[in-house]
Order: sequence, then C-alpha cells, then structure tokens
Amino acid sequence: MQSYADARLTSARHKNRNVHLYGLPAERLGNQLAVDKALFGSLTAQVPRFTQAHYINAMLGEVLQHLDPRGTDLDQMEIEKDLVYALAEKGQQYREYILSDPDSAVIPEQRPVCKLSAEVNDQFARMIDVMKTMPGQITAKPFEIVSACLSEYLDALGEEREALTALFRQSTITTIQ
Repeated sequence: MQSYADARLTSARHKNRNVHLYGLPAERLGNQLAVDKALFGSLTAQVPRFTQAHYINAMLGEVLQHLDPRGTDLDQMEIEKDLVYALAEKGQQYREYILSDPDSAVIPEQRPVCKLSAEVNDQFARMIDVMKTMPGQITAKPFEIVSACLSEYLDALGEEREALTALFRQSTITTIQ
C-alpha cells in the first residue's frame, strides 16, 4: 500500500540516488512491479505508474524510520548503532545466501537511479554515516543491507495482496450499493 501511495504522490520533495542491488532482489522487484501493475489495473481500471523507486523508498522508510539524520545526542546514536548493526548482520547473511546459491550468484547486479523522498534519502545517508562509526565491526556494505531488506519487504507484499484485493472488492461493493 505504501508503494501505491508513493506512486500517487507527486508533490513530495525527492532526491535521486543510485541504489545498488544484488541481481536476485532486483529481478524479484521487477516481477513485483509487473504483478502490482496488473493487480491495481484490474482493481482500479487505471494502471499505476509504479517504479522501482516507489518500492525502495517505501521499504527504506520503514526500515530506517528510527534514524535521525539531524541527531547529535550520543546516547541516541548508540541506539542507532544497534539498529544499523542488526541491519548489517542481515545484509551479511543475505550476501552469504546469494553467494552460496549458484543461480542467484550469477544474476547481474543492478544500480537503478531511484527518486527517494528527501527524508528517506537523509535517513539512508545517516545509516551510512553510522556504519562509518563502527569500522571493523561491520563487513556488510549498504547495498547488501538494502538488498536483504528489499527481499524481506517483497516477501511481505505477497501476504498483503489478498487483503488488498479483498479491501478493494469490499469498497467497490459498498460504493455500488
């Protein structure tokens, strides 16, 4: 739903960012785009203008919501370090998963240019800054974190599809009555 809302918003400030992804989540994202365009087209009679950026922005907004790009409190930064460390572990595990699967390992990585909301872009920059405060503790790269979190986000969208379809059908029935 957040991706759909993002696609409909045109007045929010955005910043272009090159987002590096492993090939598998990039491929899955392309599949999700095709499915969601067809689904929303059948539910609303309009094909939304979804892009990879809508999904990546929604996912990053959810994952990084507790990072404060303007934060100067060192105690709060310790909390942010814990969050970023957990994300980095997730990214490291995802790297191991990708590299251990011969089929996934050969899918070419992608670097789409994404229009991220200004807030999400600032939170992403904060994540990278916090990663730099922990040299030697984190081996994952930002793109591995994004790829891991995007994969989880896409998994959750499959569960939402039935609820979304039911919601639109119920709204249509109620409107017609």
